[in-house]
Amino acid sequence: MFQKIKRFIDKYKMLRKNDRVLVGLSGGPDSVFLIVLLKKFEHLYKIKISVCHIDHQYRKESWKDAQFVKRFCDNLAVPVEIEKIKLKRFSESKARDLRYKIFYEVAKKFGCNKIATAHTLNDNAETVLMWIARGCGIKGLKGIPPVRGKIIRPILCVSKNEIISYLKRNKIKHCTDNTNFSEKFTRNKIRLNIIPQFEEINPKAVRHIFELSEKLRNRKIIDIPAKKCYNNFLLKEKTVFFDAVKIDIKKIKIRKWLFGDKMVPFGMDKSKKLQDIFTDEKIPKNIRKKIPVICEGKKIIWVAGVKRSNDANITDNTEEILKMELKNA
Repeated sequence: MFQKIKRFIDKYKMLRKNDRVLVGLSGGPDSVFLIVLLKKFEHLYKIKISVCHIDHQYRKESWKDAQFVKRFCDNLAVPVEIEKIKLKRFSESKARDLRYKIFYEVAKKFGCNKIATAHTLNDNAETVLMWIARGCGIKGLKGIPPVRGKIIRPILCVSKNEIISYLKRNKIKHCTDNTNFSEKFTRNKIRLNIIPQFEEINPKAVRHIFELSEKLRNRKIIDIPAKKCYNNFLLKEKTVFFDAVKIDIKKIKIRKWLFGDKMVPFGMDKSKKLQDIFTDEKIPKNIRKKIPVICEGKKIIWVAGVKRSNDANITDNTEEILKMELKNA
């Protein structure tokens, strides 16, 4: 499991030599596993670890978690900062925003350039399902990003079951937050009711949701600004997809149609003049100069809204997808 996590950390370049990492340690199983993991990797990556524990004071016994974290960090010889907060009216989103605000403040105090949180495969699945229930687009399906600015999530590739099994095998204690079992919160309803049903259908369900999120996150998206006026002419091909590995994104540029322009249209093996494509597609002459022509270097790969080229087609071996979309057309 540790090798899998190391590959995940390296894939997203989460840790570099001499990084100073602040760990958000609640005392629960996920964050305890995270600190144990980072201590194991401390010498490998030559990192320095500090801890921040936030007591929400939502439960009467929450002070016990703070004590547990203090003892745990003392045993590991890791510096720890305990912060207390209390919202007049508790909400998941407000508590999350305040947590991150405090993490950034404590990170600055300790001189940390990274902040590690203990999100797991299950957290990602819960987030995606919550977004689906509320209504979402691609952004919601992307789930929790492994890296976001200073925030890193080294155990996002590991399931809750794997973590609990490891802690039990190694007799590592952790705290239990009873509010995690209250169906008062939307996330808990998904965690307690929906995820188990998914796992009954397929034990790898949460991993498959994560794989979907990764695929969508790896899509590179380029929005092509459309001209405001097409005289009410309806363009057909507003979104196209390419194999991102087969295209040099740095060479992509947008220009207007030039007389004599040619490209190899999708599904064909011979080049065709854009003028003939416009005629075939019944594009009025007065808007042809307004249609963006997308090039990779000198090669035309898409006449936006009209026809894509036969370049960089998606196959079963495609790993990363480049999405181009004509906006406001």
